[in-house]
Amino acid sequence: MKATRLFPLIALIVAGCASIEPHLTPTPAVFKDPRLDFESRFPDELRTTRQPVFYATTRARVDDADGHYGNADGGGVTLGVAHIRLGAPGMTWDELLASHRTSSVEHPRPGAVESVEELGRASADGAFGEAEQRFVAAIDAHLAKTRNASLMLYVHGYRVAFDEVAVQMGSFSHYLLQAATVTFQWPTGANFWNYLTDCPRAERYIPDIERLLALASRTQAKFINVMAYSCGSPLLASALARLRARDPQLGHEELQRKYRVGNTIFVASDVDLKTFAREYVTPALDLSKQVVIYFSQIDRALGFSTLLAGASRLGKPDISDLTVEEIRHLDNPRFEAVDVTAVRGAHEMGGMKGHGYWYANEVISSDVALSLRYPIPPAKRCLENDPPGSRVWRINEGYVDCVVERLLATFPELRSQTLPR
Repeated sequence: MKATRLFPLIALIVAGCASIEPHLTPTPAVFKDPRLDFESRFPDELRTTRQPVFYATTRARVDDADGHYGNADGGGVTLGVAHIRLGAPGMTWDELLASHRTSSVEHPRPGAVESVEELGRASADGAFGEAEQRFVAAIDAHLAKTRNASLMLYVHGYRVAFDEVAVQMGSFSHYLLQAATVTFQWPTGANFWNYLTDCPRAERYIPDIERLLALASRTQAKFINVMAYSCGSPLLASALARLRARDPQLGHEELQRKYRVGNTIFVASDVDLKTFAREYVTPALDLSKQVVIYFSQIDRALGFSTLLAGASRLGKPDISDLTVEEIRHLDNPRFEAVDVTAVRGAHEMGGMKGHGYWYANEVISSDVALSLRYPIPPAKRCLENDPPGSRVWRINEGYVDCVVERLLATFPELRSQTLPR
């Protein structure tokens, strides 16, 4: 490809994960449904606009107008907790709940990291040192307060700020009844061209993510759901492979008891499809109850990534790129690929068209939220198998109604008392 054609392509793809001001994600459609009353599920002490988000970061501390950690390497992993404000300054709990019903991608609600509390530097060798002990104790203390006994761990993509990621995941944590949430935050610049350098450089942090996964298993969480986005996906996939390699003698059930990984979720993933099928899916399945892939054929960022790399991406797959043997690796009942291409509504919220659907689209984010809460098989969370018998699932038009009815059947106490029975 000529250089005169290559540069415009680079400029387009690297706009895919554009940095924006910290804000809450739009409320998932299921959580906006008037038939459901989630407020009653919040313990009194958690009915607050403040939300903790635990973090492990290799970013350097800055504490300036741009946030609490910057875009330079911090020379190690810092463990801590970010204290998030959900909504505008002065917003009350009732006002926050009311804003959920009217939230939209067009009018994002603000949020902020009001402060961070550093718990110490993680051990470089993975030892369970003082910082690790404080980190686990803080997570366990939060788990003891909430009715959500799971933990979610998130690895972001490129061109995002520390505070932006913390607020975004703080809002997801809030939707999941103040779930315990851990973000792994690696340094990435704010310019579009950082895609060419930051994503490859981030591979140095794979051992840190592996150690964080092992550390999470020391908490009291019933199970741990993990998710990666965009070029955070190859980092998580490789970290899981390294974690699996620690215990080559253990089978799936034994690994479940040791690490308690529920869903492993890859969204809009900028990872080579063949590499994923050949090297990553088997160890991920060995460790996890389910491996869930969200993909879209209208994801422009991954479309241009495919052109630049000359290879299909997991988040915009071309199955013809795979050999019969590679396809066989994906043929497992605990593997599911969710095609969100045709889901109506927004598929981006800043950044490149079609790349941010998992938080911008209220229907898609409903399924992502459920996947971050429970390792529920796709048929039981109202997805449609298409084509039948395949590992591909779709979110159909009746998805929200189906999920709401199943939630009410399983948890009748969620029925709103303001609506007729």
